[in-house]
Amino acid sequence: MRKQNDSNLYDFISSASNEGFRYVNYSTGYVIVSERWRELFGVPKEKENDEKEFIKYIHPDYRKKFYDKMERILAKQENSYEIEYVLNDGRWITHAGTNKYNSDGVLVEKFSFFRDITSDKEKQKELEYMAYFDADTGVYNKNYFLKRLDKAIYKSQHGGYNRIQTMYMDIDNFSVINDTIGLSLGDELLILFAKRILKYASHTTKVGRFSNDEFVIALYDAESDKEVFDIYDDLMEELKTPFILSDGKKVNVTLSVGISVYPAGGVTAIDLIKCADIAMYNVKRNGKNSVCVFEESMLSRFMKNANMEQKLKDAVDNLDFVLHYQPQFDSEKGIIRGAEALIRWKISEDELISPGEFIPMAEKNGCIVNIGEWVVEQALDDFCNWKNNYGYKGVISINFSAVQLMNSDFYEMITEKVKERDIKASDVEIEITESVLIEDPDAVIMQLGKLKDKGFRISLDDFGTGYSSLSYLKNMPIDTLKIDKSFVDSMLNDDSTGIITDAVIKMVKKLGYETIAEGVETDEQYEYLKKMNCDNIQGFLLGRPMSSEAFINLIKGEI
Repeated sequence: MRKQNDSNLYDFISSASNEGFRYVNYSTGYVIVSERWRELFGVPKEKENDEKEFIKYIHPDYRKKFYDKMERILAKQENSYEIEYVLNDGRWITHAGTNKYNSDGVLVEKFSFFRDITSDKEKQKELEYMAYFDADTGVYNKNYFLKRLDKAIYKSQHGGYNRIQTMYMDIDNFSVINDTIGLSLGDELLILFAKRILKYASHTTKVGRFSNDEFVIALYDAESDKEVFDIYDDLMEELKTPFILSDGKKVNVTLSVGISVYPAGGVTAIDLIKCADIAMYNVKRNGKNSVCVFEESMLSRFMKNANMEQKLKDAVDNLDFVLHYQPQFDSEKGIIRGAEALIRWKISEDELISPGEFIPMAEKNGCIVNIGEWVVEQALDDFCNWKNNYGYKGVISINFSAVQLMNSDFYEMITEKVKERDIKASDVEIEITESVLIEDPDAVIMQLGKLKDKGFRISLDDFGTGYSSLSYLKNMPIDTLKIDKSFVDSMLNDDSTGIITDAVIKMVKKLGYETIAEGVETDEQYEYLKKMNCDNIQGFLLGRPMSSEAFINLIKGEI
């Protein structure tokens, strides 16, 4: 009767808990188990009194650990203990027990509680994953990558590793790609890219993600100085194969890569990565899609650029810019055809910085969108002043980069600015260079087509500098083609250049496009281009870039 009452009492207690229990009296052989214990282990009822039977349900990888733990507890006559193990079916169990010994140190009673902690372990695993890995791509996150690299540096300092090399990678023009294919497919592209570089991961080679499109590979124990370059060469070969996205679209990417080597490139993880980043930035400044090894001289240049970048951000906040306008003239009539708006960064009253020095930086840090919007507003305001107050009849030409053109808000922005000022879209010429076609010519052409359908004029600048060439020209929705200054400079002295320039002008006119020759600085160049029937002339010969007020005086001279 006592046994039955005890069993009922324990069952009642355990029914209010998620834990199972097992009581053993080794003196009498008396055993009580709860229903929850039976559910956890599944031991047949006729064998539940057998101490060794339920141990068979512990996974073999944990069984020895369990036996060893129990032996230590009995040897030390410990009264309580706790152990975790995995069952054969993969569930995690926490097992807490209380032992009672007689005066001779012999175990006489044991009371054990058992709880399924599988869900807790899974949550713990998720938290550990979040602490170590980038959730999107599965590579190490920045913080954990740096911790691992610092440990590798420490080990190298104490003779544990040979060479430590880092490779900092940035996907070229990713913001343009993202704007073109959309954020969702952009994320998918990053995941696919991460999968490709994960193939290099090993016990001594780690892969991490440092920002949206920037990844790092660290070699902890490189056998030779060229090992990191072997990975780079292999990766460049891999990237010749386009990424195929879920919508079937094929995307090719290029990388700008910086390499730093311990200890020349830094003696801490942060310094080593920073120097690799500086080398990568050097690649960006020199045309992208290449690799560069960090050198000490790069650091001073980087600090100078970093200082300039901060000043540029301040300039954007304070609108420390001015626009100058270079006139374009009809080559036959000599009248003003249009004005090209050219931005200058105003450092002081006497110092202006040309766009070539800060626009690439603005594109990289995202300032270009705000700068571009200011340029549009200022150029259109000046245009309205010229037209309404001085009878100006030409066009206003505004330059845009690929980053601006493919920004998701660009079309709405420029159409709204024109509408606000009651300007005809045909009075505004959107000027782009051939380089905007590098990443996704189809998307660029589609965007330009929308703008042209709205009435905007489209001008292709720097023609012949080596990107789109003639293959895309026939598909481009353009109105005007600008012949690059490099042709104008050499056409009088180089017969081949003269022939090419003449052929381009004739071909373009047959396609129905207007032509503008840039960089015209001498009377001889002017007359030569007139004979070729080039429609318009732009250059220092007829007009340098000038303030809006100076341009007004130019307009007045024609009235």
